[in-house]
Amino acid sequence: MNDFTSRCFVCQKKLDPAKASKNLALNLPVCKACKGTDEEKDKARELTDGLADGFVCGCI
Repeated sequence: MNDFTSRCFVCQKKLDPAKASKNLALNLPVCKACKGTDEEKDKARELTDGLADGFVCGCI
């Protein structure tokens, strides 16, 4: 099983969780090489795409 807290969510490089930066939208660790890149943005978009599929608000 892949431990998502010790790997960059973009490139999967092993990281020290205490020293890694976090992607603020996903709260996942990201390495210095990937931080702020288009690859990080694309991966974040890919992971959040479809999160609300099938969600229906119950307030109506």
